[in-house]
Amino acid sequence: MTPATPTPIPATSSAAFGNRLGLEPQAPLSSLRLLALLCVALPLVAFIAVGSFRFNQVRAETELRIDRTLRVAYEHALKALDTNDAALARVQDLAGRSDAPLLRNREQLVRQLQGVSANKPQLGWIGVVDANGRLLASDGPGGMLPGGEAAQAELVRWHGLHGDELRISDLVRDPDGSDAFFLMSRRRLRADGSFGGAFIAALPVSHFQQFHGDLAADEPGLAITVFRADGLILSRFPNSDDALPRMAPDGPVLSRVVLGETRGQVIGVSSVDARRRLLAFGKIGDYPLYIGTGMNMSEIWQRWLQEMAWLAGFGIPPMLGLYFSARIALNRTRTSLETAARLQEETQARQRVEEALVQAQKLEALGRLTGGVAHDFNNALMVISSNLYLLKRKHPETTGRYAESIGRAVASATKLTRQLLAFSRRQALVPEQVDLRVKLPELKALLGPVLGAQSQLTLEVSPDTRPILVDAAELELALLNLAINARDAMGARGHFSVLARNATDSLPPLLEGPMVLVEAVDDGPGIDPALLDKVFEPFFTTKPVGEGTGLGLSQVYGLCQRAGGAATIHSEVGKGTTVRLWFPAVPLRDEAPAVVARTQDTQIGKTILLVEDNDEVAAALVPMLGAMDCKVHRFDRAAAALEWLSGQQELPDLLLTDVVMPGEMDGAGLAQQVRARFPELRILLMTGYAEQIDAITKLGFEVLPKPCSAEMLAEAIGGGSTAVDAPTA
Repeated sequence: MTPATPTPIPATSSAAFGNRLGLEPQAPLSSLRLLALLCVALPLVAFIAVGSFRFNQVRAETELRIDRTLRVAYEHALKALDTNDAALARVQDLAGRSDAPLLRNREQLVRQLQGVSANKPQLGWIGVVDANGRLLASDGPGGMLPGGEAAQAELVRWHGLHGDELRISDLVRDPDGSDAFFLMSRRRLRADGSFGGAFIAALPVSHFQQFHGDLAADEPGLAITVFRADGLILSRFPNSDDALPRMAPDGPVLSRVVLGETRGQVIGVSSVDARRRLLAFGKIGDYPLYIGTGMNMSEIWQRWLQEMAWLAGFGIPPMLGLYFSARIALNRTRTSLETAARLQEETQARQRVEEALVQAQKLEALGRLTGGVAHDFNNALMVISSNLYLLKRKHPETTGRYAESIGRAVASATKLTRQLLAFSRRQALVPEQVDLRVKLPELKALLGPVLGAQSQLTLEVSPDTRPILVDAAELELALLNLAINARDAMGARGHFSVLARNATDSLPPLLEGPMVLVEAVDDGPGIDPALLDKVFEPFFTTKPVGEGTGLGLSQVYGLCQRAGGAATIHSEVGKGTTVRLWFPAVPLRDEAPAVVARTQDTQIGKTILLVEDNDEVAAALVPMLGAMDCKVHRFDRAAAALEWLSGQQELPDLLLTDVVMPGEMDGAGLAQQVRARFPELRILLMTGYAEQIDAITKLGFEVLPKPCSAEMLAEAIGGGSTAVDAPTA
């Protein structure tokens, strides 16, 4: 029932195989997985580390470049402003403090101013204006200050308020609009200390843009800006039409200028063109001007990404090569381990099959030996039973307790031989009506010793249980197999019960009609659900090798199938196992009257050809048949009997022959020869082997199981139902 469950063969896996061999297969697999991971992780970590380092390095290099550019642009702007400021001082010396001499000597002053501005590209225009902003003299043609009357008015107003401070104007243009300037101017005082106008020097924006363009020619993304302290942009490279003319007070640079910082670096979004830049700025000397340099962060990122792309281009192929090599090695190792695992599993499965085959062969040999012994014992029992019959027939006065004792011993020995033949699978299957209300209680003496003294055995039969048609010895063997399995599963202590009742539950598939259910229940550890579908298969067992053949439950299944029923199993791990045997119920029939008394005076009156090689069996059968008023012709070989038949004018009524006999022809061969040559002759064969009964009945012959009593023999000869007319399977 619940077979003792050893450790099952593990599923096919490299881990299971390694564990069975005492190895650690996960070690090489884990190492290869780690190698594959490291082939990606280490280059990736190195790539990230180098990338981070190079980004910081590129940023630092960019900071150095914009700082260097700032210094160069700063020196250039300072030189231009100093030159123009010196020119203003020179004009002040040349113009004097009075307007009258200046107007009288205007032409001479113009020539002097032209001499001051000669060869000075940073000085685009220089001149003197009076207190009303009118141009008194300049180094160029025209009588109007660049920027027109508005510029004149603003110039006078500003110098009237700020005294000697240097003024940097907004951007202005030539009257012809050809160039943009911003004006540097200082206040002019008369000899009496009153306000007399201003000295003006114009710086062309193109001068700064040209120099800044040359400076940033090899630096894409670099911007250079000249701006006033209030954020007004005077010069910007590269110039952009959509850029704002003034910095926002809260911008990254002007906000720090407002706080009084004269030099610094900052990263931020420009308030002029909304681009994120790395910025550096510085105040130009003591002038109210600042110069700033900035590099677009996108340029920094682009340069860094280009370097990373080159690095990835050189690094990724070797990394992928190493990774795929490690993966291939991992897959091959896994495949090798799984192949070895399957080989090991197949080897173990084959070993189990071979060991089961050896065990089955041992049982087959033992069965043949047992069958041979039982067959000889059957012959002896037939001699005893036949002589007992003759003794009772000739000496009726001897029918007492001694004769009855001999009869009981013969019946008991007959039952024993049937059990031996059942074990050897050579029992002549004789289905009979079995009343479980009587049969099951009788099996307590058989099942109790199998379970052991410490296990409990319960046999219960419902009072209304109907009979079943089954071979009694096979039923005993089936319950014995279930008891053995239960004992092996439960161990020394447990509870095994056999319950019989009419089936009222739902029937298994393909069964219909009234059924009788026999349940065998144990409280063992149960069976793994994955194994339940295999337990009825021949040679399947979970017991250790040498402790089970896997044929017990297959015998139970075969018994139920031959009886027209079914066998099912239900088990829960930890809760025990229930095997259910389903048999078709048969109607109750009245007990037959005692046959012994009736058959003692049976007169059959037939002529019988008896073929029996065993002299002792023949010596008992011949007088017993004679007592039945039968005329017997006995031969010990099939060939001799066939030769005798060929010479007879009148055939006997019956050919009664044993199956197993020496010579070239056995009983089955004799029967076939007789049927072919004498089809009207009735044939009855005798044997004790189940496989012979099946084979003979398939040929259409009647078979009488051995050993048989005189009553069975008389009924078979007289044409009763004791003989087997069809295969029992």
